[in-house]
Amino acid sequence: MMRTTMRTVAAASLLLAACGDSSGNEPGTSTFAGEISGAHTVSVSGEAVFGVTLDDGSNAVGLALILGEGGAARLFLASTTTPRPKVGTYDIERPGFPGGSDTVFAGNVGLVVNGALEGYDTRSGTITLTRSAYNGVAGSFQLRAVRTSPCCDTTPVQIFISGTFDAAQISQVP
Repeated sequence: MMRTTMRTVAAASLLLAACGDSSGNEPGTSTFAGEISGAHTVSVSGEAVFGVTLDDGSNAVGLALILGEGGAARLFLASTTTPRPKVGTYDIERPGFPGGSDTVFAGNVGLVVNGALEGYDTRSGTITLTRSAYNGVAGSFQLRAVRTSPCCDTTPVQIFISGTFDAAQISQVP
């Protein structure tokens, strides 16, 4: 799952740069707004997009949600169990450690701090989808993430993020 998640992160980042899609959604039509607290305190905002992830180039196996492109933070959440989950509340967990529920999200955060990029992995939280349609997903989330890079701190650095999103669909994520 970790390899799939990392492949999805890379592909999603590339697709996000292009951000256009065949459904007519254009950059700027999707929104993300959130608050980060803990080791760093900052308000973040930007665009939001989602795409279906594929396992072998043809079978839909999950959903990738990318929030905050173009700002101080980028949040990537993925579910590898359901192509597009129904409206409802789902757990956010640590990447590579699926829990007991049918649909679980995991992901990572890239946060620019004093001009340097710090990487964080999700550890816990929830995401609530209030809309789940072929051309858009919307909802809110709250999560806790722990810094993974730069590595080697003796004390874990953690952040808490809460926010809302209205994400337009992009092309499928290989």
